[in-house]
Parts: sequence; C-alpha cells; structure tokens
Amino acid sequence: MVKAGILVFRDNESLHVGKRIGDELLQAIKNSKIYIPIFSKNYASSHWCLRELAYMVECTSKSNETKEILPIFLDVEPDDVKLKTELYSKALSKHEKKFCTEVESWKKALIEVDEIKGWNWKKDESNKSPSRSTKPPPATTATQRQVDLTQSIIQFVSNKLNVGFKKNVTEHLVGVDDRVEVIIKMLHVESDSVQFLGIHGIGGIGKTTLVKIIFNRLSSHFRGCNFLSDIGESSRRHGLVHLQKQLLSKFHDSCSILDKIHDVDDGIDLIKRVLRNKKVLLVLDDVDEKEQLKILAKKGNWFGSGSRIIITTRDQSVLMIEGEATDEGPVKKFANVWTYEVHAMEFDHALKLFSRHAFRRDSPPYHYVSLSKAIVSTLGMLPLALEITGSSLSGKSEKIWVDTLKKLEEAPPRGVQKKLMVSYERLDHAQKQVFLDIACFFVDRDKTYPLYMWDECGYHPHDSLEVLSLMSLIKIKDSNTFWMHDQVRDLGREIVRQENFNNPCKRSRVWNYKEALRILKLKEGSRKIEALSVGYHGNEDVILKHDEFANLRNLRFFRGDGVLFVGDFNNLLFNLRWISWQSCPPQFEATNFHLANLVVLDLSRSYISEEWIGWNQIKEARNLKVLNLSFCYHLKRTPDLSTWVYLEKLVFEHCSNLIEIDPSIGKLKLLTSLNLGGCWSLQELPKEIGSLQALTEIVMPITLRELPETFGNLQSLLTLDVSYKDIIKLPYSIGGLVKLTRLNLSGCTYIKELPDSVGKLQSLVELDLSRTRICHLPDSIGNLKQLKVLRMGSIGGITKLPSAIGLVEKLEELNAHGCCNLIGEIPEEIGRLSHLRILDLSNTSISGLPTTKYLIYRA
Repeated sequence: MVKAGILVFRDNESLHVGKRIGDELLQAIKNSKIYIPIFSKNYASSHWCLRELAYMVECTSKSNETKEILPIFLDVEPDDVKLKTELYSKALSKHEKKFCTEVESWKKALIEVDEIKGWNWKKDESNKSPSRSTKPPPATTATQRQVDLTQSIIQFVSNKLNVGFKKNVTEHLVGVDDRVEVIIKMLHVESDSVQFLGIHGIGGIGKTTLVKIIFNRLSSHFRGCNFLSDIGESSRRHGLVHLQKQLLSKFHDSCSILDKIHDVDDGIDLIKRVLRNKKVLLVLDDVDEKEQLKILAKKGNWFGSGSRIIITTRDQSVLMIEGEATDEGPVKKFANVWTYEVHAMEFDHALKLFSRHAFRRDSPPYHYVSLSKAIVSTLGMLPLALEITGSSLSGKSEKIWVDTLKKLEEAPPRGVQKKLMVSYERLDHAQKQVFLDIACFFVDRDKTYPLYMWDECGYHPHDSLEVLSLMSLIKIKDSNTFWMHDQVRDLGREIVRQENFNNPCKRSRVWNYKEALRILKLKEGSRKIEALSVGYHGNEDVILKHDEFANLRNLRFFRGDGVLFVGDFNNLLFNLRWISWQSCPPQFEATNFHLANLVVLDLSRSYISEEWIGWNQIKEARNLKVLNLSFCYHLKRTPDLSTWVYLEKLVFEHCSNLIEIDPSIGKLKLLTSLNLGGCWSLQELPKEIGSLQALTEIVMPITLRELPETFGNLQSLLTLDVSYKDIIKLPYSIGGLVKLTRLNLSGCTYIKELPDSVGKLQSLVELDLSRTRICHLPDSIGNLKQLKVLRMGSIGGITKLPSAIGLVEKLEELNAHGCCNLIGEIPEEIGRLSHLRILDLSNTSISGLPTTKYLIYRA
C-alpha cells in the first residue's frame, strides 16, 4: 500500500497505554478514511484489537465524512465473527471478568462489521480464490492467490481514496484560498444533484491551478475521479475517441472494455453505462470546442447522483450546449452549467507571488521594491506572467531588471504570449481585426463609434465582440467602454509589431504617435497601413500635407487631434472610414478633402463655428453615420445637415453657445440618437424635428422651454427624459409617441398638468412626476395598460387619485411619498391592482385605505 501511494497507519504495540488506546493511535483512527481489520482465529483474544474495532465503528457512525470499514476474514467464518460459534464467544467470555463494561460494545462492533462484505482467505484451500464483489482470476498456488488478493485490496482501496489522482500544484500559492472556497461553495458537494461548473478566463490567469487544488480537496468525497488535462490540444492530436477512453480509463470497472469504443457514439454509450450510477468528480481542463464537451459530459443524467463536472475554458461559448441567453444578454447559467470567471490577482498578492519566484521570499528587498512594483503592474497581475518573469529575474543584476521592464512594456513574456496566442489563433479574420483594433486604439474607449467603422468594413462587429467577450479577451464595462487585460493588449500590439519588426511603415496599425508622425513626415506610408494615430501634441502645431498621405491608400482609421491638413487631397483618403479630428483648428487649408466613404467624424472640442469653410468639404462625406460636435463652444448654429442623409448619431453635447438648430435636421430620416445635453443657450427645437421617424433617444438641454407640436410624430422614440428642465408644458401630440416606454418629468417645476393624450402612450412602463406641480392625473391614465411604475411625490402636488387608477392593470409601484396635499381616502378601485408590490403613501394626508371586494393587498 505504501508503494501504491497510500498513507498507511499500522497498529503497533508501543501505542497501547495501560488499559486505554494510546493518544497517537486514537488520532490515527480519527484521521483515517478506511479501516482494514484482519479477523484471524486469535483476533478476539486481544482486547486491544476489540477496542480499536469498537472505536472504528463509532467513528464511521458519527463522522460527517465518508469513512469505511473493509474487513479481511483470515481463516475464519462469518459465523465466527457473528459470535454464533465458540471461536470468538469463548474469547469474549474470558474478557468479561476484566473488561465487563466494554465487552458489550465489542460484541456489537463484531456483529456490525460482519455484515460488511470483505475479503475471505483460506490458507489451506489452494484452489479457491479470495472473494469480494469483483473476483480475481483463479490461481493454482497459495502464493499466487496471495499476490492476487493483495493487488485486489490495493486496487480497491486506491479507488476509494482516489490515490494516484492527486494533482501536483506549485508550492508558491498566493491569494487562492478565497477563490477556492467560493468555488467549493458553488459546487455544493453535499447535494445529491448532478452539478456542472464552468471556470473561464484568459490563458495564464490560473484556472488550472485552481481546479487542481479543488480536485485534491474534494476527490475523497467521490467514488471515482478523473482529471483530463489539455483537452483541446489532446483532441486535435489524438481525436475525440481518445478523449473518451481517457475519461473512462480511471474507472476500475471499465478498463477491460475500452477497446469496444470504435467511434464517439460507442464512447457516449459506454460513458453513460459505466458512470450513470457512480458519484464521480470529473475535471475537463482547457476545453475549447463544444463538441469536446458534448461527447464527454453533455448531460447530467450520464452520471450518478451527486456527481460534479468541472470545466475550464478560455471560451464561455463552449458551455452553451443547452439553454438560451435572455434578452438582456448572456446569462450566468446555461441549462445545468454554472460559471465562475477567474480575474487577475490583487496587487498585493501579485507582488507576493512575484517575490517568491524572484527572491524566494514574500516581499522584495528594499532596493528592489520600486522595480518589482513596476514589473508587477506592467504584467497586469497575471499569475503565469508573474511566475515566468520572477523566475527569470532571480539572481540577476539590476541592469537586467531594468532592461526586462522595458521589454515587458512592449510585449508579454514569451511563455505568456504562447499561452494567450491559443485564444487569438482560434479567431476568424474579422474577429482578429476587431481584436487588434481594440488592442491598438480602443482600450478604455467608448465602443459606439468603432461599431460603425467595423460594420462598414464587413467585420460583423456584434458577432465579433460577443466572441471576444466570451473568450475573455475583452470586456464591455458599465460605462460602455472596452476593457482589455494589459497582457492581452500587449499581445495584440506585439502581433502587429511582428508583421514587420524593424519597419513600422510595413505594419497594419501604428499607434505610437512618434512612429506615425515619422512615417508621414518621411513619406514612408504604404498600402499595408490601415490605421494610424498621431495623437495630440498640445500647443505644438502639426501640419500634415497631402503628399504625406500619398501612399496610404488603404487607410481606414486616422486620429490626428489638432492637426492642420494642407494641400490637394483628391482621391487620397478614399477608404477612410473614421477620422478623429478633435481640437480641429478654425482655419481650413485643404482642397478636395472629399471623404466619400467616411462613416465617423469626430470634431469634438474644436474651434470651429457655423462659418467654418471646412463644412463645404466635409458635406461631401455623404455616407456619414456619426457626427460628434460636442464641446464646440464657438458653434452658435448648426451647419446645413441635409447632405448627410445616412446620419444615425448626432452629438452637440455641451455646445454651450448653440442657439439654433438648422431646419435641415428634418432631412435625417435615419437619425436614431440626438444629444443636446449641456446646450445652455438652446431654448427651442425646430418643428422639423417631428420628421425624425427613426429617432429612439434624445437628450434635452436644461433651458428648453417647450416642445414643438410636431414632437408627437416621433413614433420610434423610446425614452423622453426632460427631468429638471425649464419646460413649461407638454404638447397634446405627446400621445403620438406610441413606442415610448419611459417618461421622466421629475423636477420640471413649471409643468402643472398632463395633457389627456398621455393615455395614448400604450407602451409606457414608467411615468415619473415627482417634484412637479402637477395637481391631478387625467382619467386617461387608466388607459396605460403597460404602466408598471408611477411616481408622484411632488412640491405641492397631487390632491386626489382618479378612480381610473384601478384600470392600470399591470401597475407594480405606486409611489406618492411627499404628496402632502393628497388627502381623504384612496379610491376603492385601487383594489383591482393585483400586481401591486409597492404602495408608498408616507408623508401624505391619506386617512385610510378602502376595504372593498376588489382589494387584494400585495403591497
């Protein structure tokens, strides 16, 4: 057993103390998972053996853990142990005089253990084999039978203890305990249900290390265990059938029938047959295709009650075998699969891990603290990167450390690159282009504008972003901006750098403004370059001439904040899809600046006005879909917008001197978003605004006094938020907003009433009238069949609820908090509101609630 890796504690006479079991022996029995008493002819004559047996039985009955007694019957019969013969009965009779109080417990222990199936051995029966549930082949000699018995016992005990299944884990573990506990809690091992758990994250984040620790912790709770490593790579090298055989190879009962698996269907049938009644722990490490999971562990009913299947993957989509995502996006549970995402380490833990590999201690020496922190920060707290870099720097000079830091600022360590490249190589062409664009230009940038460019380039952005997100290569933060782990970002940039390591002008993307400016000034551009950024140079004037762009025929993205274009650009920027030209100067010296395929134009924070001569050139960009003029303080009137008929997004945010919107805005039939927030000087909208049939959102300025009567023609508008605006009243046409789901009038202190047409808002879900001077609700409120939230707390406010309130059948929240003028009783019809969850009448003068046959209190 020791040679087989089993930790054995063998009874020794020296451990017996007086008439008691020695402390060391007592502790050994407590700590053991399996007890093997050997019932020989003289067994019952030893009071030590009987004491130990009784304590073993007590431990198995009281312990919450899985403990088991596996007896060997050596030249005795079951009736001997059951005390039905004189062999053990006589011995116990002799003990009664000396150990009278204990003998009864010994008898019970003997009888109880005899009911357990064990191994039978007769020394003088050379033609009989030792017996258990699985018999070894008959043997002709006692020696061979002894060998067979020994092997049978060791195999059985090994399977019980999962000996040989333990996984090697690095000795430098930092910051994993909390994660391990969270995952173990998620697995809910004591439950009898079959549970799947998918653990996902980027390569090198520590997924495999986590599951190794969990596997070692939990393996003793299961009848069988298997840990399949590098499933993706193994699948490509050896095929799916090989994976199925690997899975079954650890289960004793299946070893002899693996050759019967000829295809994946045979494998699936055998997995079901062998494992459906076994409580097993399976770890499927580094799964990268759905097919791998389908042929190994597709459904819970393939496994016995209480089984746990843990899957690690870089790609969440492999977990979506069954079930569907909700309308809100991917859910955290797909059918029976729960997911856990592994994030980068906390900085203090990362520094500790790095120090253990670099210095063999928990923190860096004083004179290496600054360098160590800089390296850890640059590595983005990625465990694999910390281990590789720390080990490589151990014992090296400070000069080597400084050089290493400079290299790391450009690219991840080679071992990390190799790990992360596995994810990159699985992307298709369009997904790779989107990934590289984000890595080079859009980390921590809003995702809205790039979508337009990628769509125009045929990169299927919504699909590509979903794939990148599921593979943990990017995240979309709550602020709608892209996030990418530093090491992943640097990998993307290194991939571009390797397109031509020595010559930036031969690469597809140039994000370093010094390199970009050098390419332009030396006229070294090439058709290879697709995206170029010269950044922002503060007060430095950057003049870019037409001939500097002569060779950039495939340029689709350009960022040149504050630059001045000079010269004839005829046919030079034909493929440009996006130009970010923030802080654009008031002078315009380019000719034929016709950006025929431009879809995104960002002129925010520029010094331009409505008289800027550049408009005559820019208006030729007839395919424009996004125009951003935010923070253009010199703009008093909008330019003529009529040529941009494909415009979808128009931003005038914080154009604080804007006083007029050109009527040509009515030509923008495809406009979906109009942002006028922060336009402090704008008091009215042109009547042509009503022609924007595709408009779904509009952000209003605080100074807006009223809405044109044509406003009700905006049939696609989803949200109208005029909270805390100077608006005096709503037009009667408001009822035409048939798709409006949210109307927020909170803080509009000049509004005193709602038009009756509000009842025509058939899609309205939320109506907020708090902090207004509205005194009553129109009876038409009862027509709002979709309304779920109604807030009315006000300055003077609602004095009476209309009886029609009872007709708002889906109302869930009725909040009248602070309606100090609301007096009397609530109308009886409120009892019809069977969906009501929240009824807040605090700080009102309501005297009571009605009691009617309608009233169903759910609030």
